[in-house]
Amino acid sequence: IEELLTYSVSVLNEQSVVQSFMDKMHFKMCRVLLLILVCVFVFIDTAITACITSRYEDGFGERLKCSNVTLSTALLFGGSIVDDIMIFQSRIESIPDRSFLKYSKNLVSLNMHDCGIREISDHAFDSLSKLKKLSLPYNYITSIKDQWFVDLTSLQRLDLSYNLITSIEPTVFEKLRGLKWFDVKENRLTCLKPTQLVPMASLEQFRFSGNPLTFQCRGTLTLWLQDLGINYKTDQREEENWLDNILWLCASDDVKVADSEVFMKECVVLNLFNQLRTGLTTAESFPLSISQECIDARHELTKCVAADRKHGREVITNGHVVRKLLGQLQELKSIV
Repeated sequence: IEELLTYSVSVLNEQSVVQSFMDKMHFKMCRVLLLILVCVFVFIDTAITACITSRYEDGFGERLKCSNVTLSTALLFGGSIVDDIMIFQSRIESIPDRSFLKYSKNLVSLNMHDCGIREISDHAFDSLSKLKKLSLPYNYITSIKDQWFVDLTSLQRLDLSYNLITSIEPTVFEKLRGLKWFDVKENRLTCLKPTQLVPMASLEQFRFSGNPLTFQCRGTLTLWLQDLGINYKTDQREEENWLDNILWLCASDDVKVADSEVFMKECVVLNLFNQLRTGLTTAESFPLSISQECIDARHELTKCVAADRKHGREVITNGHVVRKLLGQLQELKSIV
């Protein structure tokens, strides 16, 4: 029995040693696999992080194109003959002073698209006197400073679309006298006054759709652009073009309306109602090939607009309906 027990203990010890060995091997294999995965990820990140320089067909000038890089990494590439820099989808939260001084002799185009830019130093673009195109779309810029453009005397195209811009320093436009194309669409500007834009005498195209401009400001701005023949409609939605016509009509009817945001909104609502009523009347006079479901819905809409629930009767005149609309607007002025 003793020999049997001794033998059993021996077998168990051997199994324990084997299991321990297997555990150690498994741990080592896991470490090796983890190391391989880390190397793969580093390789992928290195492959994605890339800067490429290429020469133009005429042999003069060089283009630098980078993605998924920091600004310091991008600026290690290319030489003084680079005249076009394109940086996309990168990790650049700020642009320090004189960042592009290395390329100042020949740089004519700078495009930093979706780079996470939040801060731009006052002297970030110093010495870029030959720069003609500056594009900084899809970033997190909140304001535009005039100091950026002190040395950009050749600038013709400026793209600051799809940012978070809420303010523009009034003196900015004095530094952009040669600008021909200006894009600030899809930002957070509430007003752009024509008096501020006057210095940009060379302006040919202006994009500002997608900003929460007030009716009063938009009407004044678009009429000014229209009078000067500056193209601002190409990228606009059709309903915005239609709105401009209403705003001009409202402003031309009464100076008091033109000077008041509340009155402008009231005027727009009244024009909407008149157009709706005209559309309904025309549809009755010249029936269109529409489904009965749409006809029933139109009648329900008309009843809703005309109903006077307070006195339990139908309002059948324009005067009563307009009075109702004005009354509702009066109640909503506090939140307009």
